[in-house]
Amino acid sequence: MLARFATADRAHIQVTRMNVTSSRERAARWTRRAAVLAGAGAALVGMLAACSTSDLLSVDAPSRIPAGPLESAANAQLLLNGAQADFECAFGGYAVLGGLIGEELENYTQTADLFIYDQRTFQSKDSRYSTSSCGGAGAYTPLQASRVSANNLHRIVAGASDADVPNRAVILATSSAYEAYSQLLLSEGFCSIVFSVYDAAGQIAWGTEMTRAQALAIAEATFTRAITEAQAAGAAGASVLNLAYVGRARTRLDLGNLAGARADAVLVPTGFTFMATSSAGDPSDRRTNRQYGFSGGTNVLAGVPASYRALNDPRVPALDQKRNSVYGLPIYLQGKFTSQASSTRIASYDEAQLIIAEADLAANAGNATNIINTYRARGNQAPLVAPTAAELRSALIDQRRRELYLESQHLGDLIRYQITPAPASGTTFYGGGQYGSALCLPLPDVEKQNNPLLNGSK
Repeated sequence: MLARFATADRAHIQVTRMNVTSSRERAARWTRRAAVLAGAGAALVGMLAACSTSDLLSVDAPSRIPAGPLESAANAQLLLNGAQADFECAFGGYAVLGGLIGEELENYTQTADLFIYDQRTFQSKDSRYSTSSCGGAGAYTPLQASRVSANNLHRIVAGASDADVPNRAVILATSSAYEAYSQLLLSEGFCSIVFSVYDAAGQIAWGTEMTRAQALAIAEATFTRAITEAQAAGAAGASVLNLAYVGRARTRLDLGNLAGARADAVLVPTGFTFMATSSAGDPSDRRTNRQYGFSGGTNVLAGVPASYRALNDPRVPALDQKRNSVYGLPIYLQGKFTSQASSTRIASYDEAQLIIAEADLAANAGNATNIINTYRARGNQAPLVAPTAAELRSALIDQRRRELYLESQHLGDLIRYQITPAPASGTTFYGGGQYGSALCLPLPDVEKQNNPLLNGSK
């Protein structure tokens, strides 16, 4: 897996080599990945420490790292730990970047490559979202690396037998679910997408540019595969099965298939939650909670904007720091994630209930009202009484932004519902100029320049 993953970092993910400013920085980048394969023995982690997305792109040679016996079905659980770590880090990075673009966070720094997302003036040439690591709120490279890692693991395990791989059905289902969620987040946050994969021979099959709808259809199919595999795993696959049900319901909601979304959501049991894990003290930031890393404790890169502070909702706690940013903005840090080790919901019964409510807005307004009122009570809001269709829809959107705050959802909602974010485009931006209108992230230039199907070289 790792030899091919090195190729994915260099070729598929399409990030050009970055300049290394000093030998110290290069050495640091080689050592930051001790947690790539969480849970592995210390000796094996040391062997794999160089196998990361950004590190391989920061050095001149080699372009491949011999995988030897590591890429085998015998190491399936170890490789799954790595795929999980890849996804959880990518998920956190995307949640922060999507929060900056999608009005959940406001920027407090003078970092030029960060405030363009809050300002919504980013372009396809910008490096933060395209080539940065998940620790730096990168999106494209981390999510593509997560997708490739899970896809390649699935290929390896699918070619083995149950006798070769303990818990094979669960590993297959879990790798499919992580791949599907990576596809889903890319589809929700980007204007267009490329999915390159490895073929049966382990060679890169270059992907062509797709619309968001086309990419979402692929994500739906991958979730369906995960559901089938989780069902085959029986009781051991129950958690992954519910994860996949919520993920497919979310995907179908994006595709406008309300009936299909509801059919999945009603299968999710009360109290179900699937979390992205984090841990404190990781110098690479791969395992630390990214929301807290940007807005929590002594971290004041971003905070809660006025539109969310005004909600006065315990689900969106805003901690007043009694001081202003360099731009004169009052600093309010998010309080939802309280430490580097805070976990983040990937999928939950609560999300499934809100999906059911959305599907029922027209078909069963009474049930939709009941569900929405349940969540309004969490925010100390009065219940809706005989709401109009427009009021009910507005209330549903409002509950989604409160209940799912900083959980990777709201940017996709803004795009899907065609909502004007606050502050609106054309409003004066605190850092100078005006707010822009960009919401979905464009396909990065590095992808277009290096993919032979896009640059005309193939």
